[in-house]
Amino acid sequence: MHSAAYKVSPLSTFLLNLRPAPLASAASTLFRLNRRRSVYTNQGTFFINPISNFGSAMLQGQYEPHMAVTLSQYLSAGGVFIDLGANEGYFSVLASRLVGPKGTVIAVEPQSRLQSVIQENLALNQCCNVRLIKCVVSDVTCRKTLSLAPSVNTGSSSLFRPTKYSLPTEDVQSFSLGDLLPRIGVESCDLMKVDIEGAEYDVFMSATEILKKGTIRHIALEFHDSILRKRGLSPDALHNKMIDSGYSLTFTFGTRLYSSNHA
Repeated sequence: MHSAAYKVSPLSTFLLNLRPAPLASAASTLFRLNRRRSVYTNQGTFFINPISNFGSAMLQGQYEPHMAVTLSQYLSAGGVFIDLGANEGYFSVLASRLVGPKGTVIAVEPQSRLQSVIQENLALNQCCNVRLIKCVVSDVTCRKTLSLAPSVNTGSSSLFRPTKYSLPTEDVQSFSLGDLLPRIGVESCDLMKVDIEGAEYDVFMSATEILKKGTIRHIALEFHDSILRKRGLSPDALHNKMIDSGYSLTFTFGTRLYSSNHA
């Protein structure tokens, strides 16, 4: 086991910044720098790829600290957290501790290559209150095609290809939010973290009934403006949808926190 005091080498830093990203992934494989290792941090123990955005951040300290603070503010013992776009399960691990044994965490992540990684991270941190759901969430329940980002940033995989160059793809199951919640047995949710690379528009523009009921008390929603605009969609329209559905914008730091007025 390695500690978070591990020093990131100049070569690792170079590869993380190398573009296009598939070249960086290929080079990290060639030099055998991307082999996963268990790393102890103040936030827990994580099975990371050191040549990745998430792995590098964990080796140097903490990943997205503002989101970690949001979890601590809006989750408490017995709470329900949905991690929409769980990636490697980091925030699911943090939430697991906050809600405790009587709470529930739902980690939603469609990528097959990350399922065993998430399971390992949950096991390393003894997270027994987390359910892993392999799917995407969008506006409809059907099969969809997911574009898989290079291994240096698996979190940027998307239903909407963000690059000019082609990417490998995976056929995945999609659920609308209205179909997903009853399937996983969630009647109310204290906090939902949403980081789904442009699909946030589809999810919430089609979830009027759920939003107006206040089923989800707080939504930490990351807007991927560049993807939305490439699709000809307006981030302002999504914001207005949240407000018109009875939510208030509490604060923003890149990720916006919407709180239901019905909760």
